[in-house]
Amino acid sequence: MDYFELIKTADPARTAIIEDGTAYTYGRLSEMASGMAESILKKQQVLPGKNVKKVFVIKEKSILKQLVLFLACNACGVIPVIVPADALVQPVISSVPENTCMGVATSGTTGIPKILYRTYKSWSGFFPAQNKIFGINKESILFAQGSLAFTGNLNLYLSLFYAGGTVVAENGFNPGRWANIIKKENVNSIYLIPSKLMLMPVIIKESNNNIKSIISGSQSLCLNDASKLKEIFPMADITLYYGASELNYITYIKDKDMTTDKNLVGKPFPGVKVFIQDGKIYVDNKYHAEGIKCPYSVSDNGYMDKEGNLYFNGRSDDIVLIHGRKVSLINIESKLEEIEGIHEAAVVPVTGNKKCILLAFIDLAGNIVYSNACNGSNILKKLPGDSDIFKKLRKKLANYEMPCKIIVLNKMVYNGSGKKDKKKILEMYKHWNTQKCHS
Repeated sequence: MDYFELIKTADPARTAIIEDGTAYTYGRLSEMASGMAESILKKQQVLPGKNVKKVFVIKEKSILKQLVLFLACNACGVIPVIVPADALVQPVISSVPENTCMGVATSGTTGIPKILYRTYKSWSGFFPAQNKIFGINKESILFAQGSLAFTGNLNLYLSLFYAGGTVVAENGFNPGRWANIIKKENVNSIYLIPSKLMLMPVIIKESNNNIKSIISGSQSLCLNDASKLKEIFPMADITLYYGASELNYITYIKDKDMTTDKNLVGKPFPGVKVFIQDGKIYVDNKYHAEGIKCPYSVSDNGYMDKEGNLYFNGRSDDIVLIHGRKVSLINIESKLEEIEGIHEAAVVPVTGNKKCILLAFIDLAGNIVYSNACNGSNILKKLPGDSDIFKKLRKKLANYEMPCKIIVLNKMVYNGSGKKDKKKILEMYKHWNTQKCHS
């Protein structure tokens, strides 16, 4: 069994995906994938060695094209790897493990694409458990936006097809259009990362009782956010998940269990074991990428409370040394976001002259933009040391935790996978600072 067979054996008349307003049935998807299979065989990259594996790198902007090529690879026995269309660095393809049917590209913390290979069972085996928790079934009409190059999107699409439901997919970043599409297509489930999801209460002014499930991950979501979502989606069951490309889903939390602590990511999924060792999160889960030996850690920091809830404290590079003391950038960001009027914050360490200083960037308006569309003009101003925000922050942090500068952004900056693009933010600030010095 593979994902092409999954599509091929589904009800051919049922709508599988509506991409940018155009509908395609399961039968049409199967036909399109079958038609592309021969072309794939002529273009694939054949790896040398005794156990020859064929790999095809998919670099398309369109979600539909990504999906059809992915299924076509499954149909002809080639290993598909979807990478971002704007990726500047091609992933390095080496040996491919036996019995794998796909690869996923992840940049991790290095920015260099790394391929993780998966068998069909390493994802599909967990679909029943995750679908039950996410409220996904054959009646689901799930709205989602963004490339399938990101494992969260690809996983949710495939798990929904496994259930026999429908995906309403949008390629572009247009929240106003999303709101109209959600209403027009009678969407009953939504999957968006928090930065995109929290634009819905700003745009939608009337309640929608049709939304039964909201799924989110990759960023933090707390009780305050859930309350805003409930105002427009009163019937929705909201689920925030914490996971990793290497390990699948790890923990989840429902809106009824959320608190004002943005670091709370809930209890383990069924069959998943989580423990803390030396401040690092370790996971034991049989639904993982090939070559992963569990218990495994992706170097995320965290702790667990007495009730078995996991708290995520960032990755290893989110901990820096200031005057010989360990400082959590995630904690500073959280304290900033507790201040009324601050939508989101990103704290960036800058090392020079053998010391580390912290720069805090804040978004007051709740706008977001993606890094390939940013420049120095995204910087609005630098706050003076006697500003109210500085005064309020000093009451929450120790002296050595205080950022030396707080800079207001017009829009928070994210990379394609939905994480704050701190590298780009720092580049913008340096560009802006240079222009100010020369003006």
